[in-house]
Amino acid sequence: MSENIDALLKSWVAKNAFPGAAYCYGNAKGYQVGFVGRHTYSPDSRLVTEDTWWDLASVTKVMSTTMGAICATRNGLISLDEPVKSYLPESKLGTATLRNLLLHNCGIKAYDALTAIKDASEARTRILTTSPNTKPGEKTVYSCLGFVNLMAVIERVTETNLGTYVEEEFFKPLGIRACYRPTPGMVQNCAPTEATPAWRRELARVRGEEWTLGEYVQGSVHDPIAYILGGLSGNAGLFAPIEGVAKFAQAVAINHEIFGGLLPEWIKRDGNETRALGFDTKSAEGSSSGTKFGSKSIGHTGFTGTCVWIDPESQVFAALLTNRVHPKDSDLQISKARPEFFDLAFTAATS
Repeated sequence: MSENIDALLKSWVAKNAFPGAAYCYGNAKGYQVGFVGRHTYSPDSRLVTEDTWWDLASVTKVMSTTMGAICATRNGLISLDEPVKSYLPESKLGTATLRNLLLHNCGIKAYDALTAIKDASEARTRILTTSPNTKPGEKTVYSCLGFVNLMAVIERVTETNLGTYVEEEFFKPLGIRACYRPTPGMVQNCAPTEATPAWRRELARVRGEEWTLGEYVQGSVHDPIAYILGGLSGNAGLFAPIEGVAKFAQAVAINHEIFGGLLPEWIKRDGNETRALGFDTKSAEGSSSGTKFGSKSIGHTGFTGTCVWIDPESQVFAALLTNRVHPKDSDLQISKARPEFFDLAFTAATS
């Protein structure tokens, strides 16, 4: 079945949907990984391999921030039905709870580009003191700002940064390779994303970080909020090779003991909404997961071209990692490629 997946993804590379991709599919017993294409469209660019690291974009929300929140809950450090302001006194979210943050219905707006702000602490303060637009639970609005608030809560109660906490409590025990802020030595192994914009060059100059700049964003988070916050954020910023994502997805698929029995509550859809706690769920029509993943499947997509889906009932999972924003983010062919991939991946994982 891998041959069919390779052929499919190579056809999308030929259409310039993305220059390269890494993928996995598996079940409770194991998983397979595969690779097609190169880091860029240049014929002498690096081939995608098991050592290619990907900017996971909003897949960070499930693989890092949500896992951090589960671990903090498991360890008795937070309670989902406590108001955000109990942990962040500066918050203006009123009666909104951590559960509201995870369900994207805390009332806060979706995004704030922040590109005019040069100071990370100023940007963080602005996000954490943003006033809501609606009452908690009234409306579901997918919000990156909500997950920055969630990160701040985790960091307050653990007295460390989100990256360190998730590494110690989740990644390291499961042998998952993933990190925020790749080291200079890792940069050449990171799939480049978009051409470096002018605002980013100016911010790097102000911060004395010109050494991080190249023609393309590489080894540095693509998302503006996460970049302005210093590369570590609750909404984006995590990097990983495909095997790291596979191990994460398998742990969720099998309800690994690391979750302390909490996971079934977290992956349950919230009423008639399309969200579970931190996770997206499969919509009735047009899901990026295709047609074969079950109705109770959970997952998430990332703006850079990443995606993971997990079917808890069959314990099947798959992920597709691409840099579809290279060299510019306007191509949206990934929306057609994803469901085709996940249909083949599900068949392969159940054959």
